[in-house]
Amino acid sequence: MPQKVSFSEQEVIKVLTHLNGIVVSLDRLTSVHIDLPPELWRTAVFEYFMSSEALKALPQCREILSRPFSTELGPDDMDDLERAMQHSEYWSFGDFVKRHLPPS
Repeated sequence: MPQKVSFSEQEVIKVLTHLNGIVVSLDRLTSVHIDLPPELWRTAVFEYFMSSEALKALPQCREILSRPFSTELGPDDMDDLERAMQHSEYWSFGDFVKRHLPPS
């Protein structure tokens, strides 16, 4: 049965502030996709992620949201969150290379 978790108002505001900045920025980047040459759009996306606080904010959000969960390992050597998120999608260098570089 799912358990209830709670957060302080300050923690929720911090997470939502980070997420809002990222969501609004990505929405704006998506909106201008049609108006910019592809290379310039890719540069805008790259610059946003490399110069904004977004990359630092996401781990902070994850840390805050993870606090209420047990870190005790089960018989499968995973904690509750690892088990619940074991099928998350991740970027893969190997997959990227397969899609974009010719075989050697």
